[in-house]
Amino acid sequence: MLRVAICDDEAAEVKRIEEFIKAYDDLDVSAYTSSKELAWAIEDGKSFDLYLLDIVMPPPDGIELARLIRRSDETAAVIFLTSHEGHALDAFRVRASQYLTKPVSRETLRTELDSVLASVKAKYSKTFLLKTKSGIKTFPFHRIAYCELESRVLCCVTAGGEKHRSVTLRMPFDDAVSPLLDDGRFIRPHTSFAVNLDYTDSIQGDTIIMKNGSVIPITRRAAREVKAKYLQHFFKEGKFEK
Repeated sequence: MLRVAICDDEAAEVKRIEEFIKAYDDLDVSAYTSSKELAWAIEDGKSFDLYLLDIVMPPPDGIELARLIRRSDETAAVIFLTSHEGHALDAFRVRASQYLTKPVSRETLRTELDSVLASVKAKYSKTFLLKTKSGIKTFPFHRIAYCELESRVLCCVTAGGEKHRSVTLRMPFDDAVSPLLDDGRFIRPHTSFAVNLDYTDSIQGDTIIMKNGSVIPITRRAAREVKAKYLQHFFKEGKFEK
C-alpha cells in the first residue's frame, strides 16, 4: 500500500484533503498539522511515497520540509498546496511534482493524483532481489543507494542507510548487479560498486560522495564515463541546489 503524508497547519484543510485522498484510493494516509512533527518522523526514518505540503507554515516551512525529504529520498513525490504563488522557483529546486494554488478543487487534485501516483507505482515495478540468510528480500530500485561487493558478499545499502547482506555469491558481481546497471539510474564507478545517481551528492577527485556521507572510489578506467553520466543526470533532474 502506498504511503501518503499530508502536512498543513490549518486543521480544517488537512481534514478536507485527508478525506478526499481516502475516498480517492486505498492509501495509507498520515496527517500532520505540525511541520515539526513530520520533520521528527522523517528524521526518525519514516518515509512516504507522496507528500502533500503547505508551504507557509511555522518553521520548518514546506520548502524546508522538502529539503529534509530530499536528503534521504530523491524520488518521493511532493505536491505543494499553497495560498501563495511566490514560491514556484523554490518548489522547482526541491523537485516538486506539482505546485497547486489553494483553494484546490477536487477535480484538480484528482487529476494530479492520477498522474503522480501512476508514476510512483511505476517505480515499484522494478525490484532487486537479494538472497540473505533470513530469506529473499525485495528492494525497489529507487530505494537502493548503492551495492558493494564485500568478500564475496553483496551488500545492499538503502536510501535510509540500512545495510542488507547476501549469502555468499555464487556468481560474478557483474552478473548479480546487472539488473541495476541496465537501469539508467545506476553507474559502475568501481569493480566492487553499483551506485544510484539519485543518491550521489558530488564527485570529488577520484571519489563519489554519497548523500549519506559514504565515499565511493572511482577507478581511472571508469572516471570519464562516470563523470559524463553524473553531469548528464545532474542536469536532466534539475538538481541545481544541494
